Amino acid sequence: MVIRTVINDRPVAVTYELTEFGNSALKILDDLRIWSERHDIG
Repeated sequence: MVIRTVINDRPVAVTYELTEFGNSALKILDDLRIWSERHDIG
């Protein structure tokens, strides 16, 4: 779901990006967030 890329050795820099599969889950995760806010689930 996430790609982790190390850019440098010193100082260490790391980037993260969603894979296509991760991007496909964004709508589901946002719907879950909205549902939990409506039901005051924190």
